[in-house]
Amino acid sequence: MPFPVHRWPEVVRWISCVLLLVLPGCADLAPRFPPSVSPATSGIDPALDAQTRLLESAYRAFAQERYPLASALLQRFVDSNPDSPRLSEARWWLARSYEERGDLQAALSAYRALVGEAPRSTSRTDSYEYHALNRLDEFRRNLSLSSLLERRQIALWLPGAYWLSIPDVGLWIAQLAEAGVTSLIVEAGSPSLETMQSGPVGVYFQTSKAPVIEDLFTVIVPAAHAKGMAVLAAFNLHEPGWTTMTPEWGVIMANGTDQVFQPVGRVDVLHPEYQRLVGEVTQDLLSTDIDGLVVGARRTKGFAEEWSPTSRRMFEVQFEPSFDSHDQPVSPDAWRWAGWKTRTYLGFVARLTQQLRQTRPGLLVAVAVHERAIFSPVDALTEYGEDVFETKQRGLHLVVQPEPGMSERSDEQRAKLETVQQRLTPMPGDERQLWLGMTLGAVDPSSLVTAVSGIIAAKVGQVGPHLLLMNGSAFP
Repeated sequence: MPFPVHRWPEVVRWISCVLLLVLPGCADLAPRFPPSVSPATSGIDPALDAQTRLLESAYRAFAQERYPLASALLQRFVDSNPDSPRLSEARWWLARSYEERGDLQAALSAYRALVGEAPRSTSRTDSYEYHALNRLDEFRRNLSLSSLLERRQIALWLPGAYWLSIPDVGLWIAQLAEAGVTSLIVEAGSPSLETMQSGPVGVYFQTSKAPVIEDLFTVIVPAAHAKGMAVLAAFNLHEPGWTTMTPEWGVIMANGTDQVFQPVGRVDVLHPEYQRLVGEVTQDLLSTDIDGLVVGARRTKGFAEEWSPTSRRMFEVQFEPSFDSHDQPVSPDAWRWAGWKTRTYLGFVARLTQQLRQTRPGLLVAVAVHERAIFSPVDALTEYGEDVFETKQRGLHLVVQPEPGMSERSDEQRAKLETVQQRLTPMPGDERQLWLGMTLGAVDPSSLVTAVSGIIAAKVGQVGPHLLLMNGSAFP
């Protein structure tokens, strides 16, 4: 069943440039300059009018955090209008779009192209060229990003608790590196109480915002970097077993018998106070020198059935909903709610990415989804709040995790990976932002190294998207 599409009001056409001023990371990089061509001139010249419309479309995409679309529109402008008086403007926002996507190499190239076209006499502090020079200087001074994530990755995903059983972390990481693993994905917090029977609650890095089980990241990250391996932290926002949830953050849903709404012990990911906590905790996580962040997938169903007074008020501000189904199996507003809630959640992840990149430019941020998001997108949206297209549009990496019961035979998994890849990478270069999962069945650290070596020796996924190896499914 199709979902209603939220139409942005026409006023966005006129305020999109103003929004750019208040978007995190934009205001302190450069002001929004007046158009290079006066409105009177623009109204006379059809070619300049067309350029203005194209730039407005790009600005609107940027303001909506659709950075792949914004960069595509701006690249079209640059390629089609090499003599435009607004070329510098387009190149600046092209570089900004690439930067927000986390594609630093493309951003640096765009900044350099902008600076290279500037006359030697350019020294105005209100010019795009001047701000591009400053941005390049900031990269040279502050950006000590490693090239660990520039190559295609073979990643191993492990829960934080798994590392507690390893007697010599440094030696084991060296063995994994020798086996061919190029990056580690380490769960930064304990799982939700629904998915574990017992165990400590907290995180595996230093922070004052949550209980600390053990500071593993200060051991894992330096050891991995010494072997040329990247480290990404996996953090579950839907089911934060790493902290104590306050009642105000909770959601309710109807029970399965008399449809009475009851608390279900899960958090509303849209609650502003919870989002503030997530922002503070992840900022502390950056201090461990991680190379990226993976936002974990929701484990339990019911995303679209849950709501809180806070999120419902947010929804009603934009719509005048009526959840009565009348003569329809599902009311149109119920579908609208599912789509709106998913888009709003992914919008939060995009804003969190912007905030973290103020501290760590180019930080890789990925969103994990079930395979169901590929093969049954409607179910994945309503059950887990997953939308592959929306995730890609926001410039985030996509991690496709294997489902429970997935065969551990490499040939069967390889066939499944090829099917997923065909559906998700219709355009060249898309595989750079795609991580495909395979399951392993190792029972201890030693056999895990052997299993990893076997997968790599079998040449599973030697080209294409990043390969993600998981010792058992991430979804219980």
